[in-house]
Parts: sequence; structure tokens; C-alpha cells
Amino acid sequence: MLNDDELFAEITRRKAQNQDIKRQLGELVFRWRDAATVVVRRVQGAFMRGSPDDADEIFQDAVAKFMAKGLDQFRGVSEQVPGKAASPRTFFLRIVKHAAIDRYRRMREELDQGPAPGESDDDQPEQPRHEATRAMGESKAREDQKEASEEYWLAYERLKVEHPNEAAAWDLYHHQDVDDHPEVARLLGISVVNSYKRVSRAQAWLKLYVLEAREREGRSSEVTDEKE
Repeated sequence: MLNDDELFAEITRRKAQNQDIKRQLGELVFRWRDAATVVVRRVQGAFMRGSPDDADEIFQDAVAKFMAKGLDQFRGVSEQVPGKAASPRTFFLRIVKHAAIDRYRRMREELDQGPAPGESDDDQPEQPRHEATRAMGESKAREDQKEASEEYWLAYERLKVEHPNEAAAWDLYHHQDVDDHPEVARLLGISVVNSYKRVSRAQAWLKLYVLEAREREGRSSEVTDEKE
């Protein structure tokens, strides 16, 4: 059986010769379906939107975009690590990620919009109590998510300074949709074992940095209270 790169090369060859590629492309993207679902769930977590059923629709949307434009746009060169070859799998997962982001960004914008032109707030149906309670809970969750995100990125910036090797592996694995260690290892020129170790160490350092930041904030609050 052809591996991903070989099958993609066959698809590219057939496409250049105006031959049908549906069967080969279907086989290739089917191999990436589980990884695509993981990417969709990450985006859902960031936006606090969506359901498990969305993954299939987003996957199909990404496949259509991959077939329509992605095959021609793929250059085989990594954007994250200059001089390294990029895999079609990583390229496809990036399409999935952007398809999911576009979907949930539209949903958020629709929810954030006020009454339609010509309508006032009084024209809107009264919101049931349970829906109001849920909306308040969602608002609180968004604030908590924003705060956690700020903590995370501050910790990540510190990681890049203090442990750049771990930060590079973490960036590929969690930020760039390179969600398997063999690919991370290939891009960084390290062993798969070292990829696992670097990502694991990065996670431990990030947790420590967040905890330290929270402890500093706690001590600062206590000092302020005492002075008052």
C-alpha cells in the first residue's frame, strides 16, 4: 500500500494528466479523518461553540476546498520550519482548522449582532429565564476562557525564552496542527522519542509557569488587602 506521500504524488500526477482522482483522494483524506476531528474539537474549545456532529460537515467542507484549490496551492515547503519539506497531511489539517474557524466565527458574529434594521429591542421576544441564566453562564465562561488564554500565552512566551527547544516542539504539535510525533521529529531533525520528551517537558513547564503566575497574583492581592 502506498504511504501518504506516494499516494499524494499519484494524485498529483493523475490530476496533471486530467485523470479522475476521486478514488485516490478519498482514500487519502480518509486516513486523516481522525486527526481532522481532533483539530475541529480544538477549535470548538477555543470558540466554545459547536457539537460533535459538526466535525463531519467541516471535514467535508475541507475536502471540497482541498480538491478545488488546495491541490494546486500545496508547494511542499514548510511555512514553520524554512528549508524543511511540508507534508500534504499537515497542509490539509490547516485547511480543516481554517474551515472550522470560519464556521464558528460566523456563528459568533451572528450572535453578537443586535436587532435587525428597523427593529428595536422591544420587538424581540422576551428571553425565557432559563435562557437568560444560560446566557449569563456562557458570558462567565467566555471571560474565564479569555483569562486562561492570556495566562497561557504569557507562559508560552516565557517557555520560548527559557526552553526554546521544548517551545519549538510544542508550537508544531499544538499550534501548527502537526499532531503526530513522527512529523514533529522530521521537521525538527530529532528522534521521535525526543519529540515526545520535548512536548511532555513543555507541558510541564507551561503548567508550572501558570501556577507561579497565579501564586504571584494571589500574594499581590493579599498585600493590597492588608494595606487597605
